[in-house]
Amino acid sequence: MTPFAAFMHGGGWATITLASAVFSAAVYLLNQYMKQPGHMLVFWSRIATVLALAPFARHIAMPTNPLFYAAVVATAFSGGLADIRTFNVAARFGGGIIARVQPLTVFLTFLLWFAFEPSLFRQYAQTPVNTGFVLLAMGGCGYFASRLRKCAVSRRALLDMAPALLGYTVSTVLNKFAMTHAALAGAVFAYMYVQSAVVVVLAGGYILLRQKQKDPAPLWTRKMALTAPLLALGWICSMVLKNSAMAFVPNPAYLAALLCVTPVLIALFYKLAGHREEADVLSGMGVVACAALLALVTV
Repeated sequence: MTPFAAFMHGGGWATITLASAVFSAAVYLLNQYMKQPGHMLVFWSRIATVLALAPFARHIAMPTNPLFYAAVVATAFSGGLADIRTFNVAARFGGGIIARVQPLTVFLTFLLWFAFEPSLFRQYAQTPVNTGFVLLAMGGCGYFASRLRKCAVSRRALLDMAPALLGYTVSTVLNKFAMTHAALAGAVFAYMYVQSAVVVVLAGGYILLRQKQKDPAPLWTRKMALTAPLLALGWICSMVLKNSAMAFVPNPAYLAALLCVTPVLIALFYKLAGHREEADVLSGMGVVACAALLALVTV
């Protein structure tokens, strides 16, 4: 076992995931201030990603397993559309509320992963204490989610984000599936490179359809020239760290749960920047706390 593998198996995947959360926080906040159309932002940022990664393509041993590429293409559909929705909602409601509802995917991913690992049912049956805490975390999530629905701002944001949350849930599970069907270095690179290329095609087709409208968004602006490269940089750093962790994490729900630190980082930024939110912040943080509890009791 290499020193890196020993580090990752020894809990290093958690450290790498937390570092990924820092870049995720920056990505969530970016369009809160830039307010660019989500489909344009995804299109140009993924072009920037492909261009940034292209020089390294010939030096990387690309995966050969077709199941890997099938999973990556599927994540392009689910994740690409989810990104478009997320950036639009962030521009309207802010990055903080997006980061606080994002942990809902932890619970959805946790449940969906049983379809890939049915043996987990037997494992949880053998650990009734942990299972009790899992049920507590699930119940707490439902409670705080119901409180979010009582806040007009949180309710609108949650409804707008619902398709994206489902898309990210599917992407998280497929991400784990893809990472287990290729060598780590090639898998991490190919995941970003191939997925971005497919997303460019999908977003480009969507833009062509949108351009037929009476008042289409401009294809290129000065703000986009700044926002797209910054988003690409943040996304590449986040994905390199997250996918490296994904290859070693026992269950993708654990990784998603640790990313719950992202809204805490955003809250600290808001405090320093003097930004005040109108949404139900406490209930949103309650969802985050329940997701963190789920991670602790399922490890």
